[in-house]
Amino acid sequence: MLQVSGLTLSLGGRTILQDISFVANAGERVGIVGANGAGKTTLLRALAGELAPDRGSITRPAGSRIGYLRQGYTETPTANAGDLFPLAAGGDDPGKRIAELAEAMAEEADPDGLAALSAEYDRLIMEMAGDARPTPVASAIAPEADVSRLSGGEVTRLALAQIGAERPDILLLDEPTNHLDIDGISEVAAYVRGFAGPVLIVSHDRAFLDEVATHILALDPVEHTAEMFTGSYTEFADEQARRAAERWEAYRRQQREERKLKEHISAIESRARGIENRTIDFHYRKRAKKVARRATTLKARLERQAEGTGHVDRPERTPGGFAGGFSSDRSASRVLSAADVTIEVEGRRLLEDVDLVVSRGERLALVGPNGSGKTTLLRAILGRHPVAAGELRVGPSVEVGYLAQEDGSEFGGALEADPVSYLRGVVAMSRVEIGNFLHRFLFGHDLLSTPIGKLSFGERRRLSLAELVLKRTSLLLLDEPTNHLDLPSREAFEEALSGYEGAAIAVSHDRYFVERFADRTLAIEGGRLVEQ
Repeated sequence: MLQVSGLTLSLGGRTILQDISFVANAGERVGIVGANGAGKTTLLRALAGELAPDRGSITRPAGSRIGYLRQGYTETPTANAGDLFPLAAGGDDPGKRIAELAEAMAEEADPDGLAALSAEYDRLIMEMAGDARPTPVASAIAPEADVSRLSGGEVTRLALAQIGAERPDILLLDEPTNHLDIDGISEVAAYVRGFAGPVLIVSHDRAFLDEVATHILALDPVEHTAEMFTGSYTEFADEQARRAAERWEAYRRQQREERKLKEHISAIESRARGIENRTIDFHYRKRAKKVARRATTLKARLERQAEGTGHVDRPERTPGGFAGGFSSDRSASRVLSAADVTIEVEGRRLLEDVDLVVSRGERLALVGPNGSGKTTLLRAILGRHPVAAGELRVGPSVEVGYLAQEDGSEFGGALEADPVSYLRGVVAMSRVEIGNFLHRFLFGHDLLSTPIGKLSFGERRRLSLAELVLKRTSLLLLDEPTNHLDLPSREAFEEALSGYEGAAIAVSHDRYFVERFADRTLAIEGGRLVEQ
């Protein structure tokens, strides 16, 4: 059991979580949802012991082990897989090791050597027999592999394999389906469903939450509080929609009642003025004043109602966190062409015989398993990765806009800069103009002066999208564009992209996004680019 009582936490003088309390029992899988910046990742970091709360307590069984899948592994410079994931890199699979030991025992002639092998064999068998906790599929990434050069999906698999090898009692997962292909998402779902202890999951993947969650913890970004709901994400969303409908109906009913009362007050005041204007008779003028006092009493009543606890404020519609549309430059009809292109990484051939023509206005979705070369192909189009053979050409008048899978790599050395200063280096605008522009992307005054490196992943994503909106491009290259965006932001982004007049290529495992976005879908299958 994991118990949180009165948790309050601030970062940089800004309140993130305020008096949060909940309990997650063994076998319960809690999906944590809320707008970007609501404190979802901050809550997981506090539960993992990385952040100390200002007030409140986090209680878990003594000696319990926490498995924490965090975001941003690829931002670690010059790290290799063996350093970050020592139990996962190279395929640290107990079953594989048992098979190796069995072969070694059959060939071992020395009694002492055989005894050592037998002891390790018996220990692993006992561990596997006595521990019913599932483990994710082990990764086959070599320990010396540079993590910064791996795909997001490969890094996620490594991290999950590391967690499984650690045999945790409590599982904390921050966007576990980001960058994973469909098979990878299914593996994570099976692992989570079979986990015996409490699981807390931050995710914007509605289908995944419906598949695994038994409870939903909703964080309020305005009040900084949290509320626990029992059931799947769809059941939570239905309850939220029902509550919203009730709030709107209560507001409209209140507006009707207030309108009637105001009309009644206006009629009384009009009647009193009419009496005063028609006569100078003291008796009738006295009656008019009495009528006017009735109107004053009703006005006071209206004011008390407006200030009372029962008054219903106008419900706020959920903001999308994405504003404006993507602008495009005029360019030649042919934006991109590839002829017999081969792409390799460290001597390993990823793609060969790629023939492709992309014209102005086309929208291509690029899909395929993790590690198949989708991101590398985008980087080759950008000129950041060489082609091993063939010709890959971007039109000479084409301006390319790129949204990286992980925004930290694109901000580079600007992580210490605030969003306004960063964008001033991109476009010729004043600080006030950029600040007003970023407000439309849900950047409040406090975020405008916050270093980029301290923004949440969702806030960084919105900043990257804001930068793309400011640029005039002929070709957009989008690598997992919906990653880290909350649901309203995803829908607003998709709507904005629908009006873009240039060409766009998007790598995505988000099936809903692909269906709405793509004119053509290209799949990487067996090192070939195949149109579906």
